[in-house]
Amino acid sequence: MKRLSLAVLLLSVSFAAASQTPVKLEFDLEMHATVVNDEYDASDAVLATSGTLPAVRMAPYLSLVFGEGSRISTGVNLCRDFGTPGVAPSAEWAVWYQLNRPVFTLAAGVFPRSLLKGEYSTLILSDSRRFYDALLDGFLLQWNKGRSHYEIALDWNGKFDRSRREQFNVITSGKGCVNSWISLNWEGMFHHYADSEEVWGVVDDHVLHPYMELDFAAFLPLQKLAVEAGPVLGYHFDRRKEDRRTSLGGLLSAEVRKWNVGIRNEAYYGGSQAPFYKSADANGNIYGSDLYMRASLWQVTPESAPGFYDRAVIYWQPKVTQGVHLKLLVAAHFGNGGFLGSQQIVEAIIDLHQLCLRWNKKH
Repeated sequence: MKRLSLAVLLLSVSFAAASQTPVKLEFDLEMHATVVNDEYDASDAVLATSGTLPAVRMAPYLSLVFGEGSRISTGVNLCRDFGTPGVAPSAEWAVWYQLNRPVFTLAAGVFPRSLLKGEYSTLILSDSRRFYDALLDGFLLQWNKGRSHYEIALDWNGKFDRSRREQFNVITSGKGCVNSWISLNWEGMFHHYADSEEVWGVVDDHVLHPYMELDFAAFLPLQKLAVEAGPVLGYHFDRRKEDRRTSLGGLLSAEVRKWNVGIRNEAYYGGSQAPFYKSADANGNIYGSDLYMRASLWQVTPESAPGFYDRAVIYWQPKVTQGVHLKLLVAAHFGNGGFLGSQQIVEAIIDLHQLCLRWNKKH
């Protein structure tokens, strides 16, 4: 009886404390449908294989909002490939704490990759990894000041197990605006790929791309007219073989956009940023995309020797409404041997939270 009375007293105190702080429940839903068609037969698939990624991903989230910018959210990330009727979708549980302040944002737990605000190219994440690996397990820190933005996230994406390798990566980006048309930026990933019980051997895969961006759209009737230039620095170390590679290159990009139609070209010359892609671990398994999260085209050459890689893109991003984004994209890839292959991408992204914000503004 005394224990019951104590429990009732504690609950009463808790409810009394909660009543002093407004607490509300919010519902959000993200949906992402995509078709990525890769055609690399023109180059005999020497750097990338042909294939199609057609899938839809839906993530409903429920959040408890309290205090000054605090929230605890939970939900499930559901994913199913097109053309697989009767097959249950894959499901991953997400739960995280998030603190939103005007200048600072913190997230901790298992949270959606969509919380990242930085611009990450295929040097950091391939199209398939960006879609299927939709959750990060770890922490996120972001700083925002005016038009400038900086972020760093820890993703512990592999817990040591019998067949699962221990691994984690740090992903980061920054955009520091000097004025209305000059910014100093970076993107990077630092990846530690370690042992499992079945296979031993540690590989370090680190890449950093600092660059300057000049965007002249402020002086012209264009949405964007930008040039980006900077080095790409890679460090790769297969500790089992004592094989250490440093790769240095230069990346020059140009982009113009008007009426939501854009053309972008990325030209790289330098060392391979995936030199162990076709190498094998201690058990004879090819590293491939298990090790590298970036697009396989960043091998640059079949021998992972220094060379040239160019990606030319034309896209259309029609403005549907706030919270609904569409994108149609065609990309052509070129290397030392000429034309490597092409991609066709269709994307639709729906964010219920942004749709509700638009609805609330209207009503």
